[in-house]
Amino acid sequence: MAAFTRIAHAPILERGAIAQADLVVVADDTLLNEPAAQPLAGCDAQCTLLVNSTRDAAALRQTTSHDGRLLVVDFTALALDLTQTLASLSTALGTATAHVIGLALEDNLAGLNEELDDAQLSPAQHRANLRLAQATDALVRSWEPLQERREATVVLATPLVEVPFDPPWCAAPSVYAAANSPARHTCSWRQFRPVLHPEHCTRCWVCFVRCPEAAITLDRDDFPVVDYDVCKGCLLCVHECPTHALSAEKEVR
Repeated sequence: MAAFTRIAHAPILERGAIAQADLVVVADDTLLNEPAAQPLAGCDAQCTLLVNSTRDAAALRQTTSHDGRLLVVDFTALALDLTQTLASLSTALGTATAHVIGLALEDNLAGLNEELDDAQLSPAQHRANLRLAQATDALVRSWEPLQERREATVVLATPLVEVPFDPPWCAAPSVYAAANSPARHTCSWRQFRPVLHPEHCTRCWVCFVRCPEAAITLDRDDFPVVDYDVCKGCLLCVHECPTHALSAEKEVR
């Protein structure tokens, strides 16, 4: 399982995988060199790598390509010792991660208490997890919090501009020749007719361009006009209209 978390003072304008991580937490060191997992993808020299492992940092250095900061603790043994269950491993890893990103212990415990309340644990299990969090914090207290990247990416806000209206013929090539649909009298096929509601129309020309029978023309103000003698009632214009300015109404004769 992989998860990505973004924390920033500025607005976050991205989602999904993080291409350049500041902190990577690996709960199982056997995944470090697993091609399918690739936990070190995007982990450069400025990235801190926090690993749960029985091996020390020197041994891990020999088996990974990471040349940045490496923090290694056997959280599994600590969790089993204090709670007798591996289900609490996330408590230890979460507490260590909170310390590395600069979160105070009291804030971490407040969040942990809220999560444990939702987990429906017994009072004894709840207390054991809190002891694990405090023991983890004492173990990693000497670690320095993350430093801000030296080459941080700055996203500049651009002011909104007024976009003038240009008729669609500027960018939408269309066939303007007269159609031969009137000779086929397809209006008798219709069970529903498209009806225009001008107050919702933005004059985008989508209905005019997409009509397969050329039953839609444009008036002098670029509003669509349906020729009901030609319209066969396919309702493609109703489905394609981006503002729902066209509706389908039952044909009554």
